[in-house]
Amino acid sequence: MVDREKIERRLEKLEQAVRKLKEIASYSWEKYYQDEGLKDRAERNLQLAAQACIDLANHLIADLGLRAPLTYAESFAVLSEEGIIPSDLARTMQKIAGFRNILVHDYLEIDQQIVYAMLNNLQDFEEFAQCIFRVLKEEG
Repeated sequence: MVDREKIERRLEKLEQAVRKLKEIASYSWEKYYQDEGLKDRAERNLQLAAQACIDLANHLIADLGLRAPLTYAESFAVLSEEGIIPSDLARTMQKIAGFRNILVHDYLEIDQQIVYAMLNNLQDFEEFAQCIFRVLKEEG
């Protein structure tokens, strides 16, 4: 049985982070690169969005009794194996999980060009959320 409240709260956090990231994405590269506040907001909201996706994946895996992943990245492979998300999205989400680790642990080495590129590819987060919404709908 899926814990709807936990899932819905994390979906809401994901939606909030993506909304903030879209706002930041509206700035030019030059403006973004020169503004430490924008870079900080982008990094933090990418971290939150990635963590929300990881948490959503792991809660869904536990609630549905699927095989336990060994890593954050593997969580998305499990969802793909079960047909919950497409395999190409799983690969993308695995990369996002890896980038989340860089944001958290290797914060001195963050490539702002990668961050800015991610700001213009937020549809991956939205596609993931739609897949999770579909599971909620199917679970009633």
